[in-house]
Amino acid sequence: MSERIKHGLRNARTSLFFYFIMLGLNLFSRKIFLEYLGDTLSGLVTTMQFTVGLLNMADIGISTAIIYALFKPIYDDDREEINRIISLFCYLFRLIGIGVVIAGTVIMFLMPSFLEDQVPPVTIMLSFLTFLATSSLSYFVNYKQYLLSAYQRGYVIVRIFNITTITKIVLQMAALMWLGGGYASFLILEVVAAVVYSWLLERCVGREYPWLKPSFALGRSIKGEYKPVFRNLKQIVSHKFAAVVLTQTDSVVIAHFISLTTVTLYYNYAMIISKLTTFVTSCFSGAWAGVGNLISEGDRDKIQHVFWQYATATMFLAGVLCGCARLLADPFISVWLGDRYLLDDATFVCMLAALYIALLRQPITVFLNGYGLYKDVWSAWLEAGLNIVISVVGGMMYGLIGVVVGTLVSTGVVVLLWKPVFLYREGFCRVGVLSFYTTLFKYLTLLAATHVMVGWLMRMAPPVGSLSSFFALAMATVAAYGVTYALLLLPVSSSLRSVFVIVLRKTLERL
Repeated sequence: MSERIKHGLRNARTSLFFYFIMLGLNLFSRKIFLEYLGDTLSGLVTTMQFTVGLLNMADIGISTAIIYALFKPIYDDDREEINRIISLFCYLFRLIGIGVVIAGTVIMFLMPSFLEDQVPPVTIMLSFLTFLATSSLSYFVNYKQYLLSAYQRGYVIVRIFNITTITKIVLQMAALMWLGGGYASFLILEVVAAVVYSWLLERCVGREYPWLKPSFALGRSIKGEYKPVFRNLKQIVSHKFAAVVLTQTDSVVIAHFISLTTVTLYYNYAMIISKLTTFVTSCFSGAWAGVGNLISEGDRDKIQHVFWQYATATMFLAGVLCGCARLLADPFISVWLGDRYLLDDATFVCMLAALYIALLRQPITVFLNGYGLYKDVWSAWLEAGLNIVISVVGGMMYGLIGVVVGTLVSTGVVVLLWKPVFLYREGFCRVGVLSFYTTLFKYLTLLAATHVMVGWLMRMAPPVGSLSSFFALAMATVAAYGVTYALLLLPVSSSLRSVFVIVLRKTLERL
């Protein structure tokens, strides 16, 4: 087994292991936090996190540029060059971190007027300061983690991050339920966990790469020697900007134009969407570095073969996850939080459609990143602009569904109509992008047939009255959906058949 495949599988196993642990913990903790913090404070936490996420657009693209710039020196085992590149980004991150702290301090004093007295001003400012402080650590300490990612050792980051996060959530629940610490203890533990995570990460990087000695002064002195890196960085920033706008603005728009309570309602479903996205990401954890190495080999037929394996596996997973979510989300919310937290069908269908497109984007983006193709900056600005305009106007006119439609339309226009064309033309250097659309149409048609059949079977199931009965229904539904969809697809998709053979062989080897 090649090192690329071995590290890729280890990344995936580690990510999936913690995914299921975090899934159960987040579902349980969400109910506790809603009960002890209330809808308004829970909505405030979500809004502060997303607002700080928007502020962190200052560093978007740098992590991608780091990993891409490190591919060649890692392949050549050029440690001196690796130190120079990490030093360069040390310099950039420090400058950006200072700017983020200054800008965040200004925004902190503006937030009370932004939320129109829904929460006391002191509470708003302390909440914002907490999440600003925790995110700022990434600029001054955590940037070294990207070396681990470039070496396909992302599982180390995943392990440290999730152990720290699990401990933090458990302590937050304990403080709220038994110690009477209230919201203040919740915020204090956020800061403590971030500091501990940064310390553990620093120790791990120092142990793995004792020869790594980044220097702010060195980075400042050599910045003029890396003009191609900065050229890539300018292009990457535009693409990451669109990604941040898509993932971070909805809650902010909802909080401003609707209410914090609606943010809480929306976030319950958004959390389900997020967990499904994380599941697919975990399945292909570390794929980018592996694809980058594959592209460096220059075998075009092999590259496109791997792309189709990645793309069809993603289409299959996305179809099963979105279809099952459509059938199971409402029964789950009812038994988990209560009927008052149910979202209307039209809004949730739009969220799932946007999710499917976002998942479909992953294999395309991984290969574009592997090729270093970022020059279509206009598409990123178009996507971000459409999302902001449609979400704001739609939110003012139609409420929550208007905001969600903004994400759906902007993502669909760019991801479905442009990105595949760009990859085939500039990356694969081949015509034939029509095969991508015909394959997607085939998968969607069979997905619709699967949904009708499994939906008909579900109508015969007894009503869900408890979490145990829901989980029994969920396991049966996922199994029926996955098997039915696979049986329809495997006879007509050779790429998916090859993926199933690989998975089956690796599973049997471990038994």
